[in-house]
Amino acid sequence: MNNSDRSPDPRRAGARILDTAEGVLIALRGCTLNQAFVEIVQTAKRHNVSTLSLADALVAIAQTQTSQNVDDADAAFVAARATWGHFFDQTPPRRPAQLPPRQLHDEDEDEVASGA
Repeated sequence: MNNSDRSPDPRRAGARILDTAEGVLIALRGCTLNQAFVEIVQTAKRHNVSTLSLADALVAIAQTQTSQNVDDADAAFVAARATWGHFFDQTPPRRPAQLPPRQLHDEDEDEVASGA
């Protein structure tokens, strides 16, 4: 049986969402992995939403960094925005890093021309 014949395991998808949300908090707060996990779980309990829904909402907010794509009627998004929204309001959106094209310096050109 190859991998394409298997249906995706929803537990793995949930674990990936939670892992990603933990990474977002680690980046935003500079906390440990355990602290990030505990914060997500405690926040979910405080707002009476599921841990995975809250983690998913946090990841969605981090990806878009705008409320235009967030459903304000969703309690998990409301909880995530209320708890961590100030981090995204302060931080300008990140763009993928682009490396400048390699530029030859005069010394490099001399070495190439001399065959060194």
